[in-house]
Amino acid sequence: MGSYLVRRGLRTAIVLVVASIAVFYGLRIAPGDPTGGVLSPTALEEVRAAYRQRLGLDQPIWVQYGVYLQNLARGDFGTSLITGKTIQELLGFYGRNSLVLGLAATVLIYGIGLPLGALAAAKRNTPIDQTITGFSIAGMGMPNFWLALLLIFLFASKLHWLPSGGCCAPDQLILPAVVLAAEGAAVTIRMTRSSMLEQLGADYVRTHRAKGLSETAVVYGRVFRNALNPLISLAGLRLGWLVGYALIVETIFQWPGLGYLLVDSILRRDYPVAQFFSLLLVTVVVAANLLADVAYGMADPRIRHA
Repeated sequence: MGSYLVRRGLRTAIVLVVASIAVFYGLRIAPGDPTGGVLSPTALEEVRAAYRQRLGLDQPIWVQYGVYLQNLARGDFGTSLITGKTIQELLGFYGRNSLVLGLAATVLIYGIGLPLGALAAAKRNTPIDQTITGFSIAGMGMPNFWLALLLIFLFASKLHWLPSGGCCAPDQLILPAVVLAAEGAAVTIRMTRSSMLEQLGADYVRTHRAKGLSETAVVYGRVFRNALNPLISLAGLRLGWLVGYALIVETIFQWPGLGYLLVDSILRRDYPVAQFFSLLLVTVVVAANLLADVAYGMADPRIRHA
């Protein structure tokens, strides 16, 4: 197990290094620079050139990257060129909002997906199973941005039950949390149903039934517990998916989280903010995949030796 963790850890480190280089170069070769968001549109070119020189943007990109690594080594993550706030201040505010949204979506994913998936398996090939399966197929097939627009149109524009965006009241959390959780809940339903159906065909199920245990005790007391293993191993991947979808959801609903901040900083060419939070989200996704790999390796020793 130790060598397996070392191999996975080295791969993760390589991915993070490559990602940092790609993000750094990508931001700087893209059209535009911070002068567009900081200086007046009527500012003279000499003023813009002086501002670029003060930020070191007149240096070759590889030199800028070296300075960036030196600052990171000293614990200096930078300051926003637009607001003047430090990265730590931005992380505290926007990170808290993303955490609230992510936790709410996670509760919905497993609070809806696990019970409905178990019910569909227990009622296999009945109208209940077909209804739940149809719901999960629709959830997996509908893009998040399209679902967000539909819910805004229905609940905000037509019924006026919920706000179309903003932060951070409970009613403002409902729509983005539902949209962020929709696909995850649908996938969880399908996986729970499939895993339970596989378990229902096992020998131990017939043994429990032969002992006289009720169907409810067999399905929800024995089968459901054993069916959770593949879902637990995929929990790390689920975190990576939530991070990716949060970029879209937070932007549409104007929820001030890390995804919203990242998109805004890229559009305004706020290099320090865009660089840090791009790498932060990449790190979260990579770490989530690493945890999923470790879980796979712990569950199936054959993977560790592959």
